[in-house]
Amino acid sequence: MADNAATLSTSYVQVLSAQQRAERGFTHVIRIPYTEVYSATQTTQGDTKTLTIGTTPARYVVDRCLVDVATAYATTGTLTVSVGTSSNTALVLAAASCKTAGVLSADAGNAAANKCTGTSAATLQVRFTTQSATGAISDITAGDLYVWLRIIDVAQR
Repeated sequence: MADNAATLSTSYVQVLSAQQRAERGFTHVIRIPYTEVYSATQTTQGDTKTLTIGTTPARYVVDRCLVDVATAYATTGTLTVSVGTSSNTALVLAAASCKTAGVLSADAGNAAANKCTGTSAATLQVRFTTQSATGAISDITAGDLYVWLRIIDVAQR
């Protein structure tokens, strides 16, 4: 089992306007189509694909997260998605299946699964994981999801 790390194109990352922030309660939305996850060379069952989606400010809090699976990911085996940092890829949202369209959230009010704060910038990541018994990253044929985050720069006043 291996992890294939990649950086998501910034064209998929949107910083929301002040009006959108007030309306929706999030600061960023990140789209991840299956074409960014799929890798023809990752044919081993149990492989993972870790996408770097950005970096936090130096002093930060990530206190809200939800994943909207707009189009279910199609693959022969199990496929989960988690959201976190490079030190803990499931810190903000623990692994949950992305094979069914719908909203994934850790807690009521879309609170992050765990306290995600820091005094130095952290790398934000989304990890897709297959099971060791079935499926591989190369089996993915469809899917589209959106990661909604509220990232607060506590140094800004």
